[in-house]
Amino acid sequence: MKSKSATAAIVLILALLGCNLPSAQSTPPSLTETVIPSEQVSFTATTVPPSFTPLPSNTPLPTLTPTPTIPVASPSDKGVNCRFGPGIEWKVVGALLVGQNATIQGRNGDASWWYVSTPSDPGKPCWVAASVTTTAGNVSNVPVVAAPQASVIEVKIDVEPNTMSVAGCIGPLMPVSIKGSIETNGPTTVKWHFETQQSGSMASQTTDFNKADVKEFSTDHTPVLAAGTYWVRLVITGPNNDSAETKYKIECP
Repeated sequence: MKSKSATAAIVLILALLGCNLPSAQSTPPSLTETVIPSEQVSFTATTVPPSFTPLPSNTPLPTLTPTPTIPVASPSDKGVNCRFGPGIEWKVVGALLVGQNATIQGRNGDASWWYVSTPSDPGKPCWVAASVTTTAGNVSNVPVVAAPQASVIEVKIDVEPNTMSVAGCIGPLMPVSIKGSIETNGPTTVKWHFETQQSGSMASQTTDFNKADVKEFSTDHTPVLAAGTYWVRLVITGPNNDSAETKYKIECP
C-alpha cells in the first residue's frame, strides 16, 4: 500500500516538472516598444543661426546739375518777353520759353534786366526782366551794357484818292488826303515831314514817342492840274533816316 502511494507521488512530481521545462521551440517573448508621451519628450536645445539681413541695394545717386561757367537766365514759371531795350517801354522782339536757357551777355545799371542771347535767335540779343527769370552761374562779373538807341522801324504812307480824272484838264482839283504812320522800337523823338513831287517838302514836324508805338499823321495836298503820275513821301530825318512812298495819278480824258 505504501509502495503504490510512493509511486503515485513520484509520477505526480515528474508531471509537474515536465510542465515547467522550457520547450526547445518556444518563441522568445516579443519586445514591446515603449512610447513616451509627447509631453514627456525632451529635446536638446539647438542654436538657430541668425537670419541673414541682405545688404541694401545700390541706390542711384541724385543727378547733379553742373553749374554753368557762363551765366544763363531762364523763365521762372512761364515764358517771358525779350525786348529791344531794358524796360517794358521797349518793343518785344523775341521770347524765352519755359525750359530754355539764354546766355547772359550783360545787364543794365541796377541788374533789373539781363541782356541775353536766346536759343531761337542767338544772333540778335535782347533784354529780359530779372524779376521774371532765374539765373545760374556767376553773374557778379556780368558787364553793364548801355541801353540801345531807339529808332523808327517802319514807315507807311497812303493817299486818297489815288486817281483823279478831269475832263480836258480844265478846272481846279480837289485836295487829296495824305496819311502816314510811323513805328518806333522804343522811346525816342522823331523828326519827319511829308514831301510831294509837285509841291516839294512840307513843314518839318517833331513827335515824341514815350514807348515803342505806332502813331498816325495826315495832311491835305492840292495837286497841280497836269496829267501824270506823281509820288508822295513821308520822310524821317531823326533819330534815323527812313521814308515811305506812294503815288497818285491825274488823268485828263
